[in-house]
Formats: sequence, structure tokens, C-alpha cells
Amino acid sequence: MFSRLRPQQVLLSFRSYATAPPSALDANLRSALKTAMKARDTFRTGVIRSALADLKNATLTGSTPAAESKTLARSVSSRMDAAATFDTSNPPRPDLAEQYRREATILSEFVEAEPEGLKSEELDEVVKSVMAELGLQAVGQDMGKVIKAVLEKAAGRAAGKDVSLAVKRFGKQ
Repeated sequence: MFSRLRPQQVLLSFRSYATAPPSALDANLRSALKTAMKARDTFRTGVIRSALADLKNATLTGSTPAAESKTLARSVSSRMDAAATFDTSNPPRPDLAEQYRREATILSEFVEAEPEGLKSEELDEVVKSVMAELGLQAVGQDMGKVIKAVLEKAAGRAAGKDVSLAVKRFGKQ
């Protein structure tokens, strides 16, 4: 087939698709998928494929590679919420609740350990510094700006609820 084509046509017939190298999390999931497939563990294979699909969707929507662990943590959280819902539903469905708990257990193997959160004293110091940077004495209507700045400065080490409570504490002073 290629013998009748000119050299430039042969070169054009081969396409290369440049893709980003897989992340460590992606590589771990693919390795675990391969192992599960060899072991013919259909349940584990399905869960890992679901996690890979979630990661692929997250990258297609433009999220950063650092958000991959958050995506996986969100998947674990949603499965635990579903299990709790099935436990409290009327009539209760313990079979489905157990299935979702098993899925969450499998996915939690791949979730990185969360960094230690900020202690309340450290969080208070961050709130003070942010309020000083923004030139605020009291929070008032700028509470959203302060919370956003504190969350950025805390870099994921503080929960939004804790930050909100700390900002409210300093807003009243």
C-alpha cells in the first residue's frame, strides 16, 4: 500500500497524539486495575474503572493535576453518603449500603492522606494577617473576601466551616 505513495504522503498518514504523562495517582489506579482484572475481581475492577472515569472527566473539565486527589476524595465521600442514605431509607437497604461502603473502602486505598489541619490558634493568626493585609478592622460585608483569602492562604489545611467561624469571631471584636 505504501509503495505507491510518495514519501510525504507516508509521513502524513501517521499521526501522533501528544498527551500529558500520567500522574502518580493515575498510574497507581491503572496498575491496580490490571491486578484486579488478572485476579478476575469484577467488583474491584468496576470501582477502579469508575474512579479512572471520574479522573478523566475532571481533567477534561480543566482541573489541575493537584485536584485529582480531591476528585477521588469526593468520590469516597459521595459513596459514604449514599451508604448512609440507604441505611436510613424506608425500607432500609443494607445490601446497597454495604456495596457502597465496599466501594468507598476500595477507593480510600488510593486517596492520599490529608495534610494536618491548622489548629485554631494558627487559623486565628492567619485570619488576623489577612484582615491586616486587606486593611479591615471589622469584617462586616467583606466577610466573603476575608474567607476566600484565608482559604487561599491556608492552602487546603482548613475547612471552610472552621474558617467561617474564625472570621465571625474576629468580626465581632
